[in-house]
Amino acid sequence: MKDILKLCLSLGIICTIAGALLSYVNKITLEPRIAAEQAVRDRNLKLVLPPETDSINQEDTVNGVQFFRALDQDGSLLAYAAEGASNKGFGGEVRVLVGINPTGEILGVIVSSHSETPGIGTLVTDRKTTQSFWDTITGRAKVEDFPPNEYLDAYTGKKITRTFSFGSGENQVLAVSGATISSKAVLTAINAVTAAWQQKFPAPASAQP
Repeated sequence: MKDILKLCLSLGIICTIAGALLSYVNKITLEPRIAAEQAVRDRNLKLVLPPETDSINQEDTVNGVQFFRALDQDGSLLAYAAEGASNKGFGGEVRVLVGINPTGEILGVIVSSHSETPGIGTLVTDRKTTQSFWDTITGRAKVEDFPPNEYLDAYTGKKITRTFSFGSGENQVLAVSGATISSKAVLTAINAVTAAWQQKFPAPASAQP
């Protein structure tokens, strides 16, 4: 009995110390983590918004979708950005950032956070420049800030005033073969942005289909 009590006491002390250490580490790393996340978000915002953007203001959140307003040097509205999420990814949550012009047309889409399978789900989520081995060893490899992604680019130019679905018609996109779950996660996240946009900027009755 004494041995069991000693074991329980030892485990309790170890758990208490470990918990205190984890709490301390979390506390001292919280601000750096927030700063790093903000830096990534700022970079992504610049990628989906017009190049002449001078300032970006964070706006309200609509149904969990965070909106941003992009202004030029004169303070005039250039575009909006909105970040939405879906928990339908193969690896969990998928977050997307969408640049939108004032009339509701998508300027660009970037997946800002995901845990999808490398080489499969990442065909949907990642924007990576494909370089040849020769270009790499000769130093001629190009660095692109916004590399193409066939699936994500399929949304560009489409109106966010209507819900997206899979197919080949208007406001429809084709899922990536072998990465259907990841494709659906991105589509769901973009539709979350779509629903929030429609709530934030309801179309006049005469303009509704």
